[in-house]
Amino acid sequence: MANIRFKKSRGFSAVELVMVLAMTGIIAAFAIPVLTNSMRGMQLISDARKIATTMSYAKLSATSQMTSYRISFDLDNDQWSLLKRNRTSGNFELQQAVNQLSDGVANSQIAFKTASGSAPAGFSTNSSTDITFNARGIPNGIGIIYLSNEDADFAVSVSLAGKVQLWRYQDNQWAPI
Repeated sequence: MANIRFKKSRGFSAVELVMVLAMTGIIAAFAIPVLTNSMRGMQLISDARKIATTMSYAKLSATSQMTSYRISFDLDNDQWSLLKRNRTSGNFELQQAVNQLSDGVANSQIAFKTASGSAPAGFSTNSSTDITFNARGIPNGIGIIYLSNEDADFAVSVSLAGKVQLWRYQDNQWAPI
């Protein structure tokens, strides 16, 4: 019988480790930009949904508390706030902290647009600076707010009937989401 000796395995060689690290680096170089773009898109849709949620909340609160609510948009500073009408003074007072558009991913560039090149049917191409719901939850006119980053455009609208709608601009037209 032949005497077979097995070589003791001591782990990975330096060449094998360098190859694995190089392959990991190449995969990461392709994956990081894709993930960054995806995160920016997710932040934009998240901000649009937060605004739509705030509008729906204002509408329902106006109805349940029988007083006017207003959402005020600061287009220059990319902020919005929810205000409630004080029945005694008639003034609108801040109801919750001022909301800011996301800036979590570097260079996300999410911002309000003062105007859009086109608009969903029945809406203005200009962003509203405020949207007010009366004590019955009916808006005082139609309103729309446009927001975008370098890759996509979204809008949040409220119709005369009080329907809050989220829109996305794709294929050269506005489509409801």
